[in-house]
Amino acid sequence: MFQINESSHVFYVLAWGYAGDHWFSWFAKALNAHPEIFALMAHEGSRPKYLAERSRSERPPLDAFTAFLEDMGTTYQAIGDCWSYRPWHFRDVIDQYIDKVPLLFLARHPYAWLEFYVSWRAGNMRMPDGSFGPIEHEWSIAQHDYFKALGLKAYRKDDVEIWSAYQGMYQLNRHRVDIDARIRRVALESLVTSPQRFAEIVAYLTKNRVEFSDALLAYIYRWVYRPFRGEARVSAKPDSLYRAWPDWKN
Repeated sequence: MFQINESSHVFYVLAWGYAGDHWFSWFAKALNAHPEIFALMAHEGSRPKYLAERSRSERPPLDAFTAFLEDMGTTYQAIGDCWSYRPWHFRDVIDQYIDKVPLLFLARHPYAWLEFYVSWRAGNMRMPDGSFGPIEHEWSIAQHDYFKALGLKAYRKDDVEIWSAYQGMYQLNRHRVDIDARIRRVALESLVTSPQRFAEIVAYLTKNRVEFSDALLAYIYRWVYRPFRGEARVSAKPDSLYRAWPDWKN
């Protein structure tokens, strides 16, 4: 049976979904810019699109996945996964992990998070070959009866922007109480504006085994406002997003 020890080189970066948000992918790509870090990005969310091993809502058991990372990452000073796991995946094992494996929760401003949450679903979640399985799943778990009881705007199944906005708001309310206080929490906006803050987080995730040079920090910060292939523009002004909301969304 795999036993985690204090010398582990594994880390986890958690979030409530990456949804094609450039700043989330920037963070993972920035970590990978250092030759001693290997960061998987949304690996277990994308893998089921192409390999029918499990549904997109399922994840491998954490002990087995951590052992896999530990073995896979022997070439590196640190190896980790970004975005595959949610805080609640650690609920029953937090005591086993908290002092041995760095756990970081990255939060986005709620308005920006909701913007990408909705647009990701409205764009069919970048599914290949016209598959609609994931959006069918999202529809099936949405709190339709609750939204109706609240007297919210009526919608049909193809009104993805409406019901996914309501579901996203519902999720945001749950998020407030679903993160163990021992998991380190950082606002993503604080990292994209501060190389020093990013360097501090790297030190935490790698247990001080890895340090970014000033030149490498300058290099990765050139990417902050430059969307990568297949991404939408950066939504960096939450107040502007809110002012653009239609009446039914307020």
